[in-house]
Amino acid sequence: MRGYVTMRSAVRISVVLLIQMFAGAAHAQDSVPFPPDAKYGYVSIQRVLADSTEGQAANSRVQQLTDQKIAEIEARNQELGGAIEGNNQQLLDLQEKLTQGQNVMSAQARVALEREISRLQLDIQRQAQDAQAEMERVQQDAEASVGELQQQLQVEFEQRLAPVLEQVAAERGIDLIFGVEGLIWGKTELDMTQNVIDSLNASVEAP
Repeated sequence: MRGYVTMRSAVRISVVLLIQMFAGAAHAQDSVPFPPDAKYGYVSIQRVLADSTEGQAANSRVQQLTDQKIAEIEARNQELGGAIEGNNQQLLDLQEKLTQGQNVMSAQARVALEREISRLQLDIQRQAQDAQAEMERVQQDAEASVGELQQQLQVEFEQRLAPVLEQVAAERGIDLIFGVEGLIWGKTELDMTQNVIDSLNASVEAP
C-alpha cells in the first residue's frame, strides 16, 4: 500500500524531525555504529510548563491577555446592545403614538408616522446585523491576539528548553530524552536517519 502513512509511521517521522530540531542533525551524515550502552530518560513537558517558573509566567501572560480581551468583548457588546435598545425604545414610543392618535391625527400625519416607523425598523435590523458582524470580528481579533501570544511564548520556551535539556543530559550522562510527544533530544551520533535512507534506497533498488 504505497503512499499510505499509518499513525505509527507518522510518529516515527515526527521523532526524526524532533531530533533534527533539538540536536541540530539537519544534514545527512555517514552511518555510525549505534552505541550499545546508550542511556535514556524521559521528560513531561506538561509538568515543565505547569511547574516551572517560566512556564507559569507564560501561562499567566496568556491568561491576562485572555481576561483583557474578554472584558473588551463584553464592553463592546454592552455598547452595541445599548444603542440598539435605545432605538427599540424609540420604535415602541412611535408605535404607541400611532396607536393612540389614529382617530385624531390627519391622514397625512399618520402616513408620515408610519413611514418613520418603517424606517426605524429597517435601521434597527441593519444595526443588529452590523453589531453581530462587528462582534464576530472583535472575537476573531481577540482569538488571533491570544493565539499569536501563545505561539510566541511557545517558541521562546522551546528556545530556552533546548539548552537545558542538553545540560541535564550531560550532567546525568543521558544520550536520549523521551517525552509523551516522542524523542525531544538526542546525540547526533544516535541519529539513524541515514541508515534508514540507505536501507530504504536498497529496498527500492532490489529486484
